[in-house]
Amino acid sequence: MAQKIDDTLVAQEPYSVPDCGCGDKECLGPDPVPWLSWKHCFKFYEFRMGAIPIDRELAAKLHLERLVVRIRYEHAFCLLGRKQGPIIHSLTLLPKEEIRIYEYDRYRRATSESARFSTRSSFYSLTQNVQDSYNSTKTDAGASVSAKTTVSAEAGGGLNLGIINIGGGASTSTSVSSSAFFDISHVSQSFSHVAHTSSLAVETERSIVVSTFEDRESVSSTARTLRNDNDCRAVSYYVRRVFEVYQLTTEIVGIEVQIGNQWIDLSAAPAEIQDVVKKFLDKVKIGLNHDPKVEIALPTDGLLYEAEQAHCCSCECEREAKTRLELEKLQLENLNLRLEADRRQKRLDAGDLDAFEVVAPAPPGP
Repeated sequence: MAQKIDDTLVAQEPYSVPDCGCGDKECLGPDPVPWLSWKHCFKFYEFRMGAIPIDRELAAKLHLERLVVRIRYEHAFCLLGRKQGPIIHSLTLLPKEEIRIYEYDRYRRATSESARFSTRSSFYSLTQNVQDSYNSTKTDAGASVSAKTTVSAEAGGGLNLGIINIGGGASTSTSVSSSAFFDISHVSQSFSHVAHTSSLAVETERSIVVSTFEDRESVSSTARTLRNDNDCRAVSYYVRRVFEVYQLTTEIVGIEVQIGNQWIDLSAAPAEIQDVVKKFLDKVKIGLNHDPKVEIALPTDGLLYEAEQAHCCSCECEREAKTRLELEKLQLENLNLRLEADRRQKRLDAGDLDAFEVVAPAPPGP
């Protein structure tokens, strides 16, 4: 019901939500799944294998022709953050100038739809290719080592699983005369060079061209319009790539030996074999990690437009003074409106409900 307060004002009761027949418990859903903190790492696995020296008597006792060891390394790329890349285009707009610019993605134009992959997929494939190229020239790390791909699934353009095998197959493993071949610092440093080269290859493959004109070959480019609304100052635009930065760390996650045709964990091997392997590997053991202090940057598909206003005014002194006076006039008009609103509020607070007189605006100057 309405309640009469004065002769002129009538207050309405607040609106109440009608009961639709739902109880409190029946209408409540489960709590949402909580968001976890962003700590994401993607990983590569590298296998190094080689035949280590073994005593003839022990080899005859265990019926082994050679003792082949395989060590599994985990290269983790953990996201650190974002950073600005190099400038790919820059331009300056004069006051009130407008221009149309075009973004041209070479990667999408040069590849078919079925052969396009994400940045990370390209990084996986290029890392495998670079690793194969490096090791095909023979690496001298205490032994002559050849490389081959353990897993390389060619699926519609080169989907790679990031597994690298160094040292040949189990039946053709070369003899290793020094544990330096398995040294984690050497492995991590070598892989960091591969990852850095691959990241540069990804950046080159996914280059983006920004220009102020469009030719017939780039009809599928993205266009956008930039306009400088300032009266007296120019604006410079800097177009940059945006990169995701990852930190590389390496850890030994597995040591295996070959018994017959089977690979078994070192801890499950006979005690004599464990002693020989541990003595040869020395400090190389599971859980050992190394940080090569390397950051790998992968490009994103987006661009960053950074605007910078000119420090100097391009207008003459009289025009600059006119602009300041116009701004001051607007400030005074705004102050007048605020004072008028305050005066009307005071009349309402005092109970004066007479109609307000509209104040005529000031006549324009000559």
